Amino acid sequence: MYIPVLKNRTVEVSVLQQLSQIGVFDHSIIPLVELIQERTRSNMKNTFFDELISIMEAAPNMRVMLDFYKSTRLRNTSDAIREYITRTVRQPDFFQSELYKIVQFNDRVIPVLSYIPETVSIERLYDECQFCQRFFQHVAFRLKPQEFDFVFGQVSAWIRQGDYVILDIETASYTSPVFKSMYKKIADLKRQTGCISIVIKAHRPEDLANNRMLDEEPIGDIDNGLKDLYSSSYMSRFDGFGDYACVTASLPTTGGAISPVGIYYSAENNFFVSFRARQPVLSEFPEYIVPSIMSSGYWHEFNDGHHRTCPGCLEIRQIADGVKSGKNQAQWKMITMLHYIFAMYEMNA
Repeated sequence: MYIPVLKNRTVEVSVLQQLSQIGVFDHSIIPLVELIQERTRSNMKNTFFDELISIMEAAPNMRVMLDFYKSTRLRNTSDAIREYITRTVRQPDFFQSELYKIVQFNDRVIPVLSYIPETVSIERLYDECQFCQRFFQHVAFRLKPQEFDFVFGQVSAWIRQGDYVILDIETASYTSPVFKSMYKKIADLKRQTGCISIVIKAHRPEDLANNRMLDEEPIGDIDNGLKDLYSSSYMSRFDGFGDYACVTASLPTTGGAISPVGIYYSAENNFFVSFRARQPVLSEFPEYIVPSIMSSGYWHEFNDGHHRTCPGCLEIRQIADGVKSGKNQAQWKMITMLHYIFAMYEMNA
């Protein structure tokens, strides 16, 4: 099972829409959406929940996890994000009123609950659990190592068969010995209750800038080894793994320089490869990066069937054919995510 973690901002919602339309989320891939703002774009009339309802109606077998992002570190981000997250943190009943908007999909929407010190108390977590278990068939509990020992005993008493336990190790190494006792406790709980276990890692470091990447070289700083190890005996055999699909886990910030890089996933090697522009101009995307990707061995490890159906590869082909300009950094983030998640879908099909 694979859990791609997305935020409800423009690029990721486009990824959610495109992949839902071709049935990627109908099987063993469940997207986890971190809710950080009311609307995908500030100038939209519809809210994200309006968009999600449309997506769910058009994809009758799709399941989705919804996590109301909680943080008090909100500098250098937009007013819309600050306002939404502040309401999430300060108004305990806010997430309930939001979830009511999508309760008609209570068999396919999985609310994600988490304890955050000085923000969400155990008492509040219990109230949220009671609400979600009343109105939704399944609930997910997202635990982080710092609070694991304090929270796990409580969650163990609340969890039901078919609910999810998500261990979010953030940027830490999944092979660290400090996690072994946590892995075992989750495995024991799975045997006792019939819950489903997931481990998530933020595999792209927040300080990994495009200008540090090399042209046509694997990106060593992105460790994707969790994909191969999560179901091993070493990790006590989790049912699934998750990551941010080659995007950083942090909140979006304002500003940023032009630094054209195309990132392409190699399934044979289970790593990401960077194709870096010769100069910092957007025209390098269609003129240099697209030809470099399509002539590389990493492109040719995927067959024609993949290239005809993968939305990310189709986007690259359309840029090569002049149908789309490709001179947009956000578009290339979308291409990376589409291709990677679709490759996970092919491996899990």
